[in-house]
Amino acid sequence: MPDTKKTAAGNRANVVSMDKAAREIERQRKMRRDPPPMEPRGPNKVHAGQWTPDLYGMPSDPECESPVTPIGFEGSYKYVIDSMGQFRAMKAADFNQVGIQDIYSDAPNYPKWMCPRWSKPVVDKKGIVTKPSEIVSFEADDIKEILFQACARQGFFSPNDKMRGRGAWTLRSGALVYHAGNAIWRCHKGKFSTLPTGMHEQHLYPRLSALPEPWTEPIGIEDNPAGKLLQTFRKWHWTRPAVDPVLLLGWIGVAFLGGALDWRSACLLLGDRATGKSTLQQAMRDIFGEALFRSADTTAAGIYQAMAHDARPVALDELEPDADARKLDNVVHLMRTSSSGDIGRRGGPTKGEASEFQMRSAFLFSAINNPLRSAQDMSRVAVLRLLPLDLNQERPPAVNADTAGPMILSLMMQGWGENGQNFKNELQRFRAALAQGGHANRGQDTYGTLLACAAILLGPELSADLDVPLGPDEERAWAELLQADELPEVENAKPNWRQCVDRILTTPVAAWRNSSRNTIGRTIHELRTTDEEGAAVDCPLDAATAKRDLEVAGFGLFNTREIVKGICRKHRVTLSEALMRYGLPDAGWVLAVPNTSPKVADLLEGTDWARGAWQDALRQCPVPGVMITNPEINRPTIDGTQQRCTLIVLDRYHQAPEK
Repeated sequence: MPDTKKTAAGNRANVVSMDKAAREIERQRKMRRDPPPMEPRGPNKVHAGQWTPDLYGMPSDPECESPVTPIGFEGSYKYVIDSMGQFRAMKAADFNQVGIQDIYSDAPNYPKWMCPRWSKPVVDKKGIVTKPSEIVSFEADDIKEILFQACARQGFFSPNDKMRGRGAWTLRSGALVYHAGNAIWRCHKGKFSTLPTGMHEQHLYPRLSALPEPWTEPIGIEDNPAGKLLQTFRKWHWTRPAVDPVLLLGWIGVAFLGGALDWRSACLLLGDRATGKSTLQQAMRDIFGEALFRSADTTAAGIYQAMAHDARPVALDELEPDADARKLDNVVHLMRTSSSGDIGRRGGPTKGEASEFQMRSAFLFSAINNPLRSAQDMSRVAVLRLLPLDLNQERPPAVNADTAGPMILSLMMQGWGENGQNFKNELQRFRAALAQGGHANRGQDTYGTLLACAAILLGPELSADLDVPLGPDEERAWAELLQADELPEVENAKPNWRQCVDRILTTPVAAWRNSSRNTIGRTIHELRTTDEEGAAVDCPLDAATAKRDLEVAGFGLFNTREIVKGICRKHRVTLSEALMRYGLPDAGWVLAVPNTSPKVADLLEGTDWARGAWQDALRQCPVPGVMITNPEINRPTIDGTQQRCTLIVLDRYHQAPEK
């Protein structure tokens, strides 16, 4: 007997496919309405060249509107939407006979009707017209002047600010729209409708190659692909089997929402060979289809050039830290700006010319070794760690590439709610739970957005069936499941100032290459007089040698009493009074880091703190008394010269909280 469920699903897929074909035929029919130039147009029977101009100088009579729409100018460029709905950037020289034919190529009769060029009538010897004038072409100069004037009257237009490519976006009201390339989709109270491409609320949605459209038929629990995907993801071996499959499912929802979100969480699939990373990447290709930008070897420039103004997701395989460091850093930086939607800048084709770009894409990385180094990058990414697969286990079922993506897109559009209110409510409850788990705002954004999307996809009933705590009042479970202190990516994400000090203390000093003590941290450690339990030990290094070696490296080393010795003489105060005045302990070492120094710059070369950035990084320390910058005492003598420094009270530094 046939499987009735599969038969029903197949029938619904056929209905959706036929609806899609019918919509495309209707779109093409409307676009290709182009009667001969001699035929009057519209209900008012407007003859060629006799139309009524609007405020912009373009034909305004009913059903006589131009298939080419001027939208503005920028510098020497005039911007129009051509007869096929494409965005075109044109210079003055492009508005010649061939250029005008090009932009009106889907309505070739229109320019002949708009600005006709007439043939001369044929008159016989008796003066009788034997062949009247006919429209043989169009007046290119007249059309050029009309389009120039219309672009000027439309005003300044910048694609960087106004262009919205394929993917999800929001209108001013907060309502969600999905630009599928050939149409703009909306969902209101479960009902789907389309808008034509073009200008909407002062944003341009140009016609582009088509992406998969949302599923327009009802989706029951038994048909919901999110539940099937979660069960499939659970077949991989995760280090957190109750957490990671849910976060990966949530990322799929984030990726579909793209430009509609304030924050786009990224995911990193991390695992050795034979852990199934590539198979998961293939599953993403099946789900997103043409909507997914995918690559195993690309550059940041290659990504944003291919994406243009789209808000489609990006999946990058084999992003390893042993690759070209600069290339890797640029890709990670692109992910960072895309998460928040910040403006990026790139060089232009000519010297001194630069252009801006803005990406709003969710990124999915996969790698064997973690390519992310900085705390600001780790805080944007959910790291999903994979263990080796059991080669004898049953292979996960393949994703239905025809229905999974459109259905998930449909669920996310419906789950967005009226003006985005439902998504905001879901996000807020998970953010509150994550705050209880110790997450700062960035962690709440990253994990909260993933969980909110997973909750929308599964819904309360399916979440309960699959034993996932995403339903109402169940979000508190994630305070424990994603406790900040237990996440390696959060645990290792030290603040910038501490990372800078650690780098200073642990980087080998080139001038000490033949010494058994080749780092500043090791040198200071050997000055200790007590062990970790407070018992007295023999100091393996004398202070004079340590100070001399640190001066060779460009730093100063002083005890707290030496720092205030000059103040005691100058102001005639006791040592204890001076220490109290400047908040210094009665004993202990102070590392003086010059605010500007070629030696310090050499030590930090290739890091985020090179070229003097260490000065501001050290002053970011929020713990009082760790960094001393008082100008009365921060100018010690180093290498025979007084230098303005940031003074690090080392005992307090080691005792300060790591975060």
